[in-house]
Amino acid sequence: MAEYLASIFGTEKDKVNCSFYFKIGACRHGDRCSRLHNKPTFSQTIVLLNLYRNPQNTAQTADGSHCHVSDVEVQEHYDNFFEEVFTELQEKYGEIEEMNVCDNLGDHLVGNVYVKFRREEDAERAVAELNNRWFNGQAVHAELSPVTDFRESCCRQECTRGGFCNFMHLRPISRNLRRQLYGRGPRRSVSLLYPKTGSEHHPKTSA
Repeated sequence: MAEYLASIFGTEKDKVNCSFYFKIGACRHGDRCSRLHNKPTFSQTIVLLNLYRNPQNTAQTADGSHCHVSDVEVQEHYDNFFEEVFTELQEKYGEIEEMNVCDNLGDHLVGNVYVKFRREEDAERAVAELNNRWFNGQAVHAELSPVTDFRESCCRQECTRGGFCNFMHLRPISRNLRRQLYGRGPRRSVSLLYPKTGSEHHPKTSA
């Protein structure tokens, strides 16, 4: 029996533990889920909840109407965001094996940034310190994540649900930036994660 329970842990056959939380570190039901969300006490991976804000979804004019943002502008904005976060986290906490950002629209996944460090102790220290920080006017919410294999977390079929899919849809960075970051090329030194001081309004520093 114990061997059988171990074999189905975190799968659809597991009636006790939430398979979605086990695979993607998030669940659309949240605390209302009928199955357990087993939050890890140690992991190489952390998640920064709802940190990335796609300007195509949030840009507004002064009168509150939606402001058009081109795909080129969005990619440039995203690459800048990705480079800034990746660079600072790696410089402060340790080597990053992989960083991914969700392009989903569901509340439990929108803007989630998953960072897989090489060492578990680096991830633990990052969570402890980042929960006392602000980023672009919003408090950072960081926690350890059970996700270690993003191939299992991502949607792998012809998806008709798009951004509202319950599996990860990851937003890609440009080829040049990927080569620069993961090829360990020269990177800019930035500091955009501010200590919490009771106010969420901090000027954005220049790179």
